[in-house]
Amino acid sequence: MSVVVAFRYITRELCGVFVVVFVLLLLVGLGGRFIGFLQDAAAGRFAPEVLGLLVVLRMPEFVQVTAPFAFVLAMILTLSRLHAEREFVVLTAGGVRPRRMLRWIAIQVAPVALLVGVLSLYVTDAARRAYTEVSLEQLEMSEFDAITPGVFHLFDHGQRVTYATGLDRETRELEGVFLNEHQDRVSVTQWAETGVILREGDSKTRYLVLRNGTRYEGEIGTSEYREIVFDELGQRIDPPGIVRLVDDVRTYPTVSLSTADASQAAEMHWRLSLPILTIVGAFIALGISRVKPRAGRFAKVLPGIGMFVVYYLLVVVAKNLIEGGGFPFAVTVIPHVLMAAAAFVMVRRSYYPA
Repeated sequence: MSVVVAFRYITRELCGVFVVVFVLLLLVGLGGRFIGFLQDAAAGRFAPEVLGLLVVLRMPEFVQVTAPFAFVLAMILTLSRLHAEREFVVLTAGGVRPRRMLRWIAIQVAPVALLVGVLSLYVTDAARRAYTEVSLEQLEMSEFDAITPGVFHLFDHGQRVTYATGLDRETRELEGVFLNEHQDRVSVTQWAETGVILREGDSKTRYLVLRNGTRYEGEIGTSEYREIVFDELGQRIDPPGIVRLVDDVRTYPTVSLSTADASQAAEMHWRLSLPILTIVGAFIALGISRVKPRAGRFAKVLPGIGMFVVYYLLVVVAKNLIEGGGFPFAVTVIPHVLMAAAAFVMVRRSYYPA
């Protein structure tokens, strides 16, 4: 019964720290990406309505990388505290031998590794495909669909400036419309009280109809401008050129990946490595978390993070070597074998007398 109590105690402590660390790291990662999306929306790259969807579609990719790191950090913090406060000695004296502790860690890391494996092998590629499709739809849509009221938007590398004081997305009506466009040395500026965007049937051809405005047209660098006052002025909004989907192996379903192709083999290596990285990283944390007497619980945080980062970089290096075509797919096991051996040695040493 005492062993069961000890297992529950460690599990509760570890889960609490893991949830806090994971949420913080995920918020930092997604927050940075969301700021980038906001900047793209302000520049007219994305419509504000799709920002939430884009963040959701990028979340699996962040989770599958953040979860292993968060679990390893939570392991180090939890076990280091047990060592620093001599609770680990009590557990060992109570019969918690290395083999039993390894089983406990395996039980605790299994759900995290399973989550990472499902994301990397099945979910992330589908989410990336959906993300790519949404991005292409945003590229193909009219610039007026991406307008944010009260903000100047630049298009065509600054050759066209669009502004509106108000926008009703349901009726597609604009208020206080300003347009300025440069074509060669000709500058065209248009002001209008209101405007509406009309679609021609099911096609992507759209028309902008401006009402109660003025059009100024003239050559840049001269004072010769023509002024036209209009009650209603319609102009066609030319759709952008066809955007072709880039062939990205990260969007391939896992079952379609072939180790005969270098880029696909590298992607397969990456997807398989993430759950293995989670499991081996947990045992590395178990072995490295022992602190010296009178040392604080944070004494092994930097060494533990450093070793996990080295492990992560070895996986990335192996991926690059496979992708280069000069190394076989078998290279994928080298980082895991090396770090598993290091974890085995450290776990054994952690039970030696200080």
